[in-house]
Amino acid sequence: MEAAWQPVHHMEPDGMQRRINPNAPQIVEIRTDVPAAWAGWSFSANGRHLISPERDRITPERLAGILWRDSMELRRAGLRSRREAEKPVRRGPVKVVVVDLADWHARHFGSRAG
Repeated sequence: MEAAWQPVHHMEPDGMQRRINPNAPQIVEIRTDVPAAWAGWSFSANGRHLISPERDRITPERLAGILWRDSMELRRAGLRSRREAEKPVRRGPVKVVVVDLADWHARHFGSRAG
């Protein structure tokens, strides 16, 4: 039976090799520039929540559920992607006619129906 962990191929400062369990949660620090739309977003101290600039919190499970529902709604609508759903719908020109209600009523129902 193969072990659940594999040795890491680099040496630690004290000369000991570390072993990492791939099923255990790992701490990963990523430093990168983010687009301006994501400015102010952060993770909670324990890493369990994504926090919006307005301080709203969401768990990974809740976010996955929202994304799943969104994709199912697109599928139900028969659309391939969100981009297709957001395309502007082109329609012909709209004609607006303003008619006095009394005139319309008299024309359709007669003057006695009033």
